[in-house]
Amino acid sequence: MRYDGNLAYELDFETNDARINKKVQERKKEIKIKAKAISKRKHQMVAACVLVLAMSAGFMISRDVTVYEGENKVQKLQKNLNELKEYSSQKAFELDQSLDLENVEKIASEKLGMTHPEKYQTIYVNIKQDDVTEVTANQVEGAAGFFSIFGRKK
Repeated sequence: MRYDGNLAYELDFETNDARINKKVQERKKEIKIKAKAISKRKHQMVAACVLVLAMSAGFMISRDVTVYEGENKVQKLQKNLNELKEYSSQKAFELDQSLDLENVEKIASEKLGMTHPEKYQTIYVNIKQDDVTEVTANQVEGAAGFFSIFGRKK
């Protein structure tokens, strides 16, 4: 480097411009690399957000589908229950109709050959020995029973 009379460096503007241009070019490359990295991160974040959104929508839809299927099952079972209740009530009605005493007597006499006992016939009824008859306390030792003894005069 050469000196001028005032002790300052003599600057070579062409080399200085080349050095500055080189630094500017390096800085532009660094900025482009950083911009690409930032752009890549942005794309990754957008992709992650879209993925999270899609998964949450999928879970919500699957939950709604499960609820819908459950409601359909409940409706089918309710319909089946109503049909069975209707069938049961119809059979109960038919049973009540068939238990008419005249109908029972007719079947007993025609199909089984049974008849009413005559006056001269003795009817035996087998009673189990462990059967017990209870009399309530009101009938045995009530105050009304005690005072009714004194109230009667013949």
